[in-house]
Amino acid sequence: MAIKDLLVAYDGNEASERALEFALKMASKYDAMITGIKVNTPPKFDSHVRRWMSEDVLQGLKEAQAEASASIKEKFDARVKASGFAGEVGWLVEEGQPDIMLARSARFFDLLVIGQFVTIFKPDRQRTVDPKELLLRAGKPVIIVPKDYNCRDFKESAAVAWDGSRFAARALTDAMQILETKKALDILVTEEHQTDDGHEVSRMPGLSLPEHLRRHGIEANESKLDLVGKTMGEAILAHCAKTDPDVLVMGAYGRGTFSAALFGSTTRTILENQNVPVLLSH
Repeated sequence: MAIKDLLVAYDGNEASERALEFALKMASKYDAMITGIKVNTPPKFDSHVRRWMSEDVLQGLKEAQAEASASIKEKFDARVKASGFAGEVGWLVEEGQPDIMLARSARFFDLLVIGQFVTIFKPDRQRTVDPKELLLRAGKPVIIVPKDYNCRDFKESAAVAWDGSRFAARALTDAMQILETKKALDILVTEEHQTDDGHEVSRMPGLSLPEHLRRHGIEANESKLDLVGKTMGEAILAHCAKTDPDVLVMGAYGRGTFSAALFGSTTRTILENQNVPVLLSH
C-alpha cells in the first residue's frame, strides 16, 4: 500500500517545525495528503483550587486555549504555504492526554511524524508525550525527526538496524513502503546476533535478508557495526553520522541485540542523541 496519508504532530516549537519540514518532503515525494494535529491538554487543578474557580474563569481558560490553537494553525498554514507544497492539507485539534490522543489519531493514517522527544528521559522535567505509550498504543509506524535536523532533499538511502528479532522484522515490514522507493539500503548488523527466541541468525543457513529485499527491488548491503569502544546505540549513531541516511528503521522493543527491554539502552541512546529521522515500530 502506497503512502498517501501523513499525520504530523505540530505545536509550533522547534522540534515540531523540523517534523513538519520532513513530513512536507515526504508528502511531496509520495503525492500524499498531510494533516497537522494539535493536542490540547485539559487544565488540571487541585480540588481545593477548583472549588473556588468560577465558570467565567474556566470559560476564559478554554477560550485562551482555543485562541492559542488558532494561532498555531495559522503558523502551520504559513509554513506549508512557504514550502510550496501543492497537495491536500488538513488540520485537527484534539483534547486529552497527548500521547494517547496522538496514538488514537495515528491509526487513521499511514504513519505519524513527530519531533524529537526532548524531555524523554528526564523525570525532573515535565513532558507532554510519553514515547513508550505512543508507540505501544498507535499500531502504526512513527517517524521521529531530530529537533535540530537540517531537512534536505532525500538522497534515497536508508538504514535498518537488524538483529533478526520479531520487533526488527515488524519495523522492516512497516517501513517497506518507504524502503521500496530507496536506491540504497544499509542493513546494520553485528558479527553475531540472536533472535528473541535464542536462535543465532548468522548460523541459520539459507536465510538472507539482502536477498529477500532484492525481491522487492531494494538494493541492500549488510554493514557490520564497529563496536570497539562503543555501545550498540553509539555504533548505530556513528554509522548514521558517516552515511547520513534519509531514515533509520528500527524496532522499538525486544530482547535481542538491539534492544534489551522496553525502551532499552539502545533505543534510549538513539532517541536522546538521534542525528537522522528514526522510524520506530512496535
